[in-house]
Amino acid sequence: MKLFAIISFCVSLGMCAIQTLPATPANVNIFSQIVDIRIDIERQETGIIKDAKLIKFNKDKKNLIRDINLQIDTSKPFAIICRSGRKSAFVAELIDAPDLNITVLDGGMKKLINHGYITAPYKD
Repeated sequence: MKLFAIISFCVSLGMCAIQTLPATPANVNIFSQIVDIRIDIERQETGIIKDAKLIKFNKDKKNLIRDINLQIDTSKPFAIICRSGRKSAFVAELIDAPDLNITVLDGGMKKLINHGYITAPYKD
């Protein structure tokens, strides 16, 4: 929760480009680029968002930025999702830069599925 407070404060001051939206089917449909930052076992448990870019959670900023740049166009808005929202917020804060337009889907896949979202099977 502390990280969400920092992000909210940062956004309110206009210092960050990070936004937070609830993980709902309607909000998922807003984005043409979604980064799924979970590990394989989490994806196997719930399935995935169709066409999401799958990047394994990593605390190393350089590797995360490299992996994200390889899979999405960072000049366009993108959303990050994880299981509950905590890793997404951590990753967003870690990679944040003035030229990025990042949205954290708060509540993650748990909330998304609770709102009725039908996932695609995960195949590793």
